[in-house]
Amino acid sequence: MEKIAREKLVSKIVCVALAIILWLFVLYQENPSTTKTVRNVPLVITGEQALKESGFSVYSISEKSVDVGVSAKRLSLSRLSNRTLSAGINVSSIKKSGTYSLPATVSSAVDASAIYYVKGKDIKVVIEPIEKATYTVEPDILAPTDTSFFLDSYKLSKEKITVTAPRSIIKDISSVRTEEFIPEENSNEYTAKLVVYGKNGKILNGAQCSPEEIKISYLLHSVKEVPVVLSTTGGKTFPLPSGYTVKIRGNGDGFEKIDKIETEAINLSEYKEGAKITVKLKVPKEAKLLDKSNEMEVLLESEYYN
Repeated sequence: MEKIAREKLVSKIVCVALAIILWLFVLYQENPSTTKTVRNVPLVITGEQALKESGFSVYSISEKSVDVGVSAKRLSLSRLSNRTLSAGINVSSIKKSGTYSLPATVSSAVDASAIYYVKGKDIKVVIEPIEKATYTVEPDILAPTDTSFFLDSYKLSKEKITVTAPRSIIKDISSVRTEEFIPEENSNEYTAKLVVYGKNGKILNGAQCSPEEIKISYLLHSVKEVPVVLSTTGGKTFPLPSGYTVKIRGNGDGFEKIDKIETEAINLSEYKEGAKITVKLKVPKEAKLLDKSNEMEVLLESEYYN
């Protein structure tokens, strides 16, 4: 009985093996055609250079990808995907602005003999004339991260630039700015890319700046905080309390030697003890006040009268 059971098992295995071999033989020898749908095949635009030479540009396109029906041999079909297929529309023959419905064509380097067709409607493309406009560049300069430095001045290598874009984009432009940048102490120049912004405050794509970037030269000043000293017409000076300080900026040895700022001389006899008066600050030519005001309110202490 065991011998008969083993023989039946062997027979079944042999039958299955022969069936697989026969299936593989038919598959590889006959290789029948079949169909499938490849979804989300990327859609590209061709002929844009010729379109631009005619003075026009693609403003918008209704689809970014398409679904493609494929009829091919079974073995080739397994290798066809949205990575091996490409779909495109050609705009080189268009000579006027307007909305066009264009058919997409499909190709593949995997199997040129396969049959492809795009599912759905033709692709709608909006064509607009290319226009130019001039804009003043707005620098987007941030304060140095190191608070011991101050941006004293800057200069743009080009203050006005030309923007080329489809008409709808040109009409929507609100400003052209440099990319954000932070001045650094070990440099005095930065090459900044130009960015086009729409009226909604967002970056506009599809606009080309000429030039695409400009140079920004700048000067940084050192910043330090120094105490204020009260000067009097009698020739005496009085260091003011610790709260009386000012921040100054500048460069060079002369600036580094400044360790205090004096007030203009006042006549104490003209004021009563305990009075609050406004005094002007005498800032050396090597420095500038970080605060634009050169005046300070001072409380006249009793010790100034002794």
